[in-house]
Amino acid sequence: MAFDFKIDVVDKSFKKPVLIDFWAEWCGPCKILGPILESLEANSNGKWILVKINTEEEEQIASYFRIQSIPHCKLIYEGKIVDEFTGVQTKETIEKWISEKFKLLEIEDEVEEKKEDDFDQLLILQNKIPDLHFYNSLLSYLETNPENDQAQNTIIKHEIFYNPDQAISRLKSLKDQKISAFLSEDFALMNEFLKANYSKKTELEISLTKIRENLLKGHEEEAMEDIIQTLIKYPKQLDGIARKIGIALFHIWGSGYPITQEYRRRFDMAIY
Repeated sequence: MAFDFKIDVVDKSFKKPVLIDFWAEWCGPCKILGPILESLEANSNGKWILVKINTEEEEQIASYFRIQSIPHCKLIYEGKIVDEFTGVQTKETIEKWISEKFKLLEIEDEVEEKKEDDFDQLLILQNKIPDLHFYNSLLSYLETNPENDQAQNTIIKHEIFYNPDQAISRLKSLKDQKISAFLSEDFALMNEFLKANYSKKTELEISLTKIRENLLKGHEEEAMEDIIQTLIKYPKQLDGIARKIGIALFHIWGSGYPITQEYRRRFDMAIY
């Protein structure tokens, strides 16, 4: 079964702490630290979970967490990063570190009632845009917390794909009018694109339909690959739709988003 960060890390962290070990086959220190962590987990009586993430196989996750050197460990509890360390540590040092963190969290055999803000816990679930599960979770949260401006700013970036009309209405009502002004044209374009009834009689319309389907499935990389290829083949057709969709997505995702960082340069080169 393929690794799923939400299921294998976030969901489990609401039951007990999860220690992530970022490693790679070529990393010598990783091969020293790995067995130490595995031994500590085995002797923990199930009090915490060790999850090993190969940075070569899960590049997007490593990029999202800005992993620059390995081995690197992060302790996750209730969907939030509690603490982290980099490099090889002794068994005793790690054991003491874990013990101190558990005391800080007041973790016992049964998980205590959540004390942190629910939105902070929800936010770590956002590992792609759009994400239907995350969107539905935010909708539920906003039913009882409509005053949370950050949640309102976040949900629109998912809602534009699933409920464009509601997203545009919500965008206009944001307290931060700079965000509203910045995304207004992009949302209008995405609304038109998502609702377009393409006949699929031309290669361009087939490509646009495929891009739309991949976006709604959360297949961001596939969508961007198709956008770039469509931009190269049909730079001006349908009023430059491929270029406009790409720019709108980069604005919605933001400059720090992994897909933006990975594809923006190739996209710009395709334009010129």
